[in-house]
Amino acid sequence: MTRTTEAGPKHAAGRRQSAADPADASPARRIAGSARRIEALGLLIGLLAGLGATLAYFGFRGSAPAPSPAAASTNPPVVVRGSASGAPDPAALDKEWLDYSNRSTCADWAGGDGVSAYRLNSSQLAWFFSDTYLGPAGPTTGFSRISGFVHNSVVVQTSASQGSTFVTMTGGGACAGPGQPSGPVTSSVVGAPMAPGSTDDRYWDADGIEIGGTIIKFYNRFLPGTVPFIPTGTVIATFPASQLSSAGHGSAYGAVARPDVIPLPSYTPAGGSPVLWGAALLRAGNTIYVYGTETSNTSGADRLLYLARVSASKLTQFSAWQFYAGEGEWAGGQQDAQPVQPPASPLGVSSGFSVVAAGQRYWLIQADPVVGSQDIDAYPAATPWGPFDPAGQIVLYHSTGIGLDPAHDYRIMYEARAEPALSTGHNLVISYNVNSEAVTTGCVPMSAYTNTVTQPRFISVPIAAFEQGANLSAFHVTDGPSDYPSIVPRDPSQWFDAWTYSSGCPPVPGMTNVSARARPGGVTLTWPDAGLGIRYQVYLFKPQADGFTPVTTAYSDSATITGLRSGVYLARVVPANFKQTTGQGLQVSFTVP
Repeated sequence: MTRTTEAGPKHAAGRRQSAADPADASPARRIAGSARRIEALGLLIGLLAGLGATLAYFGFRGSAPAPSPAAASTNPPVVVRGSASGAPDPAALDKEWLDYSNRSTCADWAGGDGVSAYRLNSSQLAWFFSDTYLGPAGPTTGFSRISGFVHNSVVVQTSASQGSTFVTMTGGGACAGPGQPSGPVTSSVVGAPMAPGSTDDRYWDADGIEIGGTIIKFYNRFLPGTVPFIPTGTVIATFPASQLSSAGHGSAYGAVARPDVIPLPSYTPAGGSPVLWGAALLRAGNTIYVYGTETSNTSGADRLLYLARVSASKLTQFSAWQFYAGEGEWAGGQQDAQPVQPPASPLGVSSGFSVVAAGQRYWLIQADPVVGSQDIDAYPAATPWGPFDPAGQIVLYHSTGIGLDPAHDYRIMYEARAEPALSTGHNLVISYNVNSEAVTTGCVPMSAYTNTVTQPRFISVPIAAFEQGANLSAFHVTDGPSDYPSIVPRDPSQWFDAWTYSSGCPPVPGMTNVSARARPGGVTLTWPDAGLGIRYQVYLFKPQADGFTPVTTAYSDSATITGLRSGVYLARVVPANFKQTTGQGLQVSFTVP
């Protein structure tokens, strides 16, 4: 749930470029260098009702079914035909990821957030993601529970005349081919034991940049648990571009990435949380500006912006960093860092954003942090260290497909980031993440019903829109299709906004009736359906067990119990949601002849 975000939006605009100084660089090169609030702490508040809920839902349902037999011992990577790798065509970019998801198998990426792209060579891109579903997946079946998920992954896209091939890389444990089960746990690319913390800690990707044939990527660490996610620090992972490129030409299954990982010293300002570095990166000549965020309260509503700078050749040497100390001053110690924005500034930042140089100014680009907002905004500044001017805000994009209401499937957008690897000298491509806060009566997330929501989305903004005095309405911002498949409007009484409940789940309705039809050796219990996604815990009263004993869990409106001797019985049916929170149950007596 996810998102650099790298340099910006999760991978902000500065991340992947070997750019020249902004003063003499072309717009494309300069770009390449570079109230309820979303993400109640962390990259993926969007997955609150998505990924985490799905995992718990699948766990509640029980073990996964065995994969079908393999059709062949070896299989080539998934090919998405007609994709337009690197072209600033949002519709094509949207489509290629949904096509890949629809064709995904057990080791393939099927959905996720925290998207950011890096150019490996003229025919290859490396895509980095945060929370990632693995396939299979489908538009009417949601995400499979066969292969699970990882907290971060890398997908290498290789373009050719027939289309693009996609190879997904994890930290190991993914299946070796169709019909071959995954290992005990499919691991993330960045996580224990290479990074500090337990195997349950989450490392969500931030921004990154390519320097000298190496992609340098920031990851922020969060403790296990639910919202509010608790941040603990930052690590830097380094990926040789040549190794990623080779993986893109290799096996479709079980590809593994094992980067070198460098933990950064953690610093917590008084009254806040640790500063998380790498939310966005901006390159200006030989200097890399590293933006960080710090949350001054547990709600994530007041995320502050910090800044460090370092020579490009020493980006991974934390001792070489200097930290913005206010009033245009820089200090050698992290403890002397001060927020970029003045204390009275109303501008809060997302966990993932970008800072780009365009139109003789610097722009902070982000999805509006208010949950359910439809806007991607940009804020200008005269220098990389701001302050970024809320009064100069321009709305780059307004999405009609987003909204916290039934008509929009309770969809949210978050972590918008500039994508220099996809941009041109005339157009800036921006990615953003989409998820849904919708849960059923039984608190089952939408990701259990369709794979079409948790997918990366893209827009293309003319560079000229950032010029001083430009009239944005005169420019055409292109996007993908807005006709998201609708789920909630089909049965709106059975869907709810998880954000409105402290537990993320609506109250579990009680049972209204239970009937029993006994026969020799058994009984069939029936009841009215209590709601979409509700399951039912069935108990029998056994005096020798001194009370009710669980017999089965039913996923529909009936249950048959066999192997009963003649006699009088008492059964109890209790409704429950995926978290096993229960509602009011009912009892029924029956006699087995």
